[in-house]
Amino acid sequence: MTPANSADTGGGNRRVLLTIGGLVLLGIAITLLILIGGWFNGGENNNPLLESIPAFSGTPESAVAPLDPELADLPVAGSPAPDFTLNDLDGNTIRLSDYRDQPVILNFWATWCGPCRVEMPELEQVQQDYADAGLVVLLVNQQESPERVKAFAEELGLTAPIVLDSETQVGEAYGAFFLPSTVFVGLDGSVSAFHRGIITRGQIEAYLAEMGVEATG
Repeated sequence: MTPANSADTGGGNRRVLLTIGGLVLLGIAITLLILIGGWFNGGENNNPLLESIPAFSGTPESAVAPLDPELADLPVAGSPAPDFTLNDLDGNTIRLSDYRDQPVILNFWATWCGPCRVEMPELEQVQQDYADAGLVVLLVNQQESPERVKAFAEELGLTAPIVLDSETQVGEAYGAFFLPSTVFVGLDGSVSAFHRGIITRGQIEAYLAEMGVEATG
């Protein structure tokens, strides 16, 4: 026979485990908040939404996660930026080489990516502010339908050119294994810098300054 108080005993044990689990999760959440705050204390940031999301910047060595050694042939700062041909939302053919002699920002993103959505207005504004300097911000969507991307662009009022990397071949060629990822390409067609993770306006301007690109407005 089963003891009459067995159900009560089991319920009590479950309550204890749930309490302990809740405390652990609370501790993890507090730790993450502290770490995220620390990541942003040292940089400029005018967008309050960006204050809650960490940024990872610079080189493949400082990526969100280590790169596989077999991917050592990925482009690095100073190497030629791999050319590509993709279609925009209207079906027009866009080539990276079309923008030779212009500074280019390649932003790899997707509509389901929360940090991508947060940083998109920053990229759009940079496109406008640096237009006289010839800057092109090319938004390279990863593996989504034209309809979904177009609706997203209309919602955010984007005017920067958008191309569809339907099979993620371009993203893979650049090592954009984390979204968002941003690549800066100089006037000579070489990679100037990589930035993996969400990017702020201040960081964008710092990368552009290193390329010798200044806003004229």
